[in-house]
Amino acid sequence: MTATPKKRPPPYSYRPPKDREEAFARSVAESGLSVNAFLTEAVFGRSRHRPAEVRQLAKLLQMLAQIRDELRQLRVEGAGEASALLLDAIHERLIEIRAAIFRCMGRTP
Repeated sequence: MTATPKKRPPPYSYRPPKDREEAFARSVAESGLSVNAFLTEAVFGRSRHRPAEVRQLAKLLQMLAQIRDELRQLRVEGAGEASALLLDAIHERLIEIRAAIFRCMGRTP
């Protein structure tokens, strides 16, 4: 008795209508995903951030870090009591924004 190897079912095939081929190709390219991942997201919904979004979120984190460094420099150089309270309030808001961005990226703050 010979064992038959288990075969995967044939893949699904999708061919967009002729007048929408360019739009489909452009959408796939803009998503930064493979065609398979793009179609999976289209059918089942998004389960992750697209690479372009992750790059944007990383850039925002970088900008937040620069602002934090500049605020630290202001604090070190010395400021009046009112300015120190304002700097603390700004710093707290930056921490909240940073945490929200990390959560959007699926990471822990």
